[in-house]
Amino acid sequence: MRMSSLLDILRFRKPVLPVDRRSAALALAAGHGLGAPGSQDGGQDVDAGDDDLCGLWIDDPLQLDARRAGTPEDLVPHLDEFVRSGFTIFRGAVPPALVDAVVAHTQSFGERPEAVVLKCQGAYIDPVGHASLRKGDRIVDLYATSADVRTAIYSPQIKRFLRLVFDDDPIAMQSISFEFGSQQPMHQDTAYVVSERPLCLAATWMALEDIEEGSGELMYYPGSHRFGHFLFSGRHKNWKRSRDGDSAHAGFLGQLHSQASERGIREERFLARKGDVLVWHADLAHGGSPIRVEGRTRRSLVTHFCPRSIKPAYRRMIPQHYLEFEHEPHCCFTSRHYDLGRMVDGSAPIIYDGGVSKRRLQAQQTPPVTEP
Repeated sequence: MRMSSLLDILRFRKPVLPVDRRSAALALAAGHGLGAPGSQDGGQDVDAGDDDLCGLWIDDPLQLDARRAGTPEDLVPHLDEFVRSGFTIFRGAVPPALVDAVVAHTQSFGERPEAVVLKCQGAYIDPVGHASLRKGDRIVDLYATSADVRTAIYSPQIKRFLRLVFDDDPIAMQSISFEFGSQQPMHQDTAYVVSERPLCLAATWMALEDIEEGSGELMYYPGSHRFGHFLFSGRHKNWKRSRDGDSAHAGFLGQLHSQASERGIREERFLARKGDVLVWHADLAHGGSPIRVEGRTRRSLVTHFCPRSIKPAYRRMIPQHYLEFEHEPHCCFTSRHYDLGRMVDGSAPIIYDGGVSKRRLQAQQTPPVTEP
């Protein structure tokens, strides 16, 4: 994995796509049926200047050789794969019994639905009345409601690898739990999940069951973390509908396919076994493939992380509630949606759910209309 030649170094450079390339991507987006999702506003402006686009040490070829030499032997193959392909897979990283505990907790949300934050296709919805998760549903920040989930997220191999690539303790800043495949178009997380430095981000995808073909498997373009930068409004890595519009978002999605085609990169899919964890780079293009077998589940837990020294951008939105909760040494969590400083029996109260709780309360307090 030596990065000694100028050619090697230049391969690591991620150019910013020129405006004409970003515009041309709109036509390709239409061909793929790509439009704006229901509601995936980044919600927080983070300008992407030169410093912001530097990323982690693994993205700097001038550091890579020296830093790799000090990497623990068992993590070297994972580091090499992560640098080369933008992801790496840890087989059996989470013990079966712990996976079962996570699944049991996920499926019990119907017993106390008011205690969880639920989204469907990007929009907040009321979990009350939901006996189970449906297509498009996802529980947000499940780790705020269960110690077992927090332990599973930071399984030993994953904790060590994240500390290696971040050169810092990681913070779990968001999670989404699925019963079925997301069927989300190919995308890069930097458009939606915003840290104070956009490329200082990573994610894990944990299989909560053996994944079968046709279930809407995780799909990705290997090596796509080296694609040229698409900057919204010419300067932002994250998309904000009110600022950038839906057409820019469609162009962003479309250019991922055009860049893959230009490089001869083919889509791959992850047929994981229960307990496997895939870790991906901030800019790996990935998504949920179409569900081909009706009713087939794809139970999974996705978690996004940033280095503890960087912070998620949403902390500026919740200054009174922002807290870094240390579940175990070097295993930190924070949340936009829950007050982790007021844990009771391992579960935190909701502080933001898109106004769902407020509307539910108002409906309960509104007297019924009686016929004269």
